[in-house]
Amino acid sequence: MLIFDYDGVMLDSVREIAVTAYNMLNNTISTRLDQLPQNALELFLRNRFHVQPIGDAPVLMKHCLEIGEDDPNKLMRPEEYEEIIKQVDEPVAARTTRFFETRNLFKTKDINAWIKLNAPVQPLWQIMTEKPTEDLVLLTNKNREATISLSSHFGLMISDDNIYSGDHGTTKIENMTQIMQRFRLPSYAFIDDSVKNLREIDEHFNRAEKTISLIFASWGYTGPDDARMAEDFGYQVVALDEFSEQFKAM
Repeated sequence: MLIFDYDGVMLDSVREIAVTAYNMLNNTISTRLDQLPQNALELFLRNRFHVQPIGDAPVLMKHCLEIGEDDPNKLMRPEEYEEIIKQVDEPVAARTTRFFETRNLFKTKDINAWIKLNAPVQPLWQIMTEKPTEDLVLLTNKNREATISLSSHFGLMISDDNIYSGDHGTTKIENMTQIMQRFRLPSYAFIDDSVKNLREIDEHFNRAEKTISLIFASWGYTGPDDARMAEDFGYQVVALDEFSEQFKAM
């Protein structure tokens, strides 16, 4: 069974995430990229690959707003990013819930503007729409409602039961456990664009024996050293066109 991450792998939502994070921090509902401070926006987009749970996105945006004018081209080191996250007292689950609530307010105010900030990753998305989707399983930090809404809008019908989402701060390890308890298969494969996510899954589930094969999607929200790190950990590294053709042949 091949399990998919969503944001970055199947759908490019980084600009919507930036706007929603900005809205959460400022208690407003901006709907366009040009309503954000542009240096902070570019800094956020450059460093988005550091974020794992989406509740950390507003923390990154806050830092970008603070330093964006002085250092808009900065590429944060992993240890620097982790230090920023550690300084936040609010639990990540609470931040995640507030992020999803802000996203829903944005969607309610102007659904067309919200959708416009998202884009399917091609050609993979088109191939997915042409294949039967009853066996498509998603493991994502995105909230369920947004995943269903965007997938439907862009022509991909996914069973609600097959979406393992980040609602209520549910982690990918917790959701992967549910997937494995449900399907009871001897082996799985999981594709994600976050080396940190893959590493956490690997260390948790593959300690005794290798149950989950890890695949790094090099086209997602990735840092300059991520592909090399993935290879060093022994994960398969795939390019978009290569993986799309492989998936089409499955």
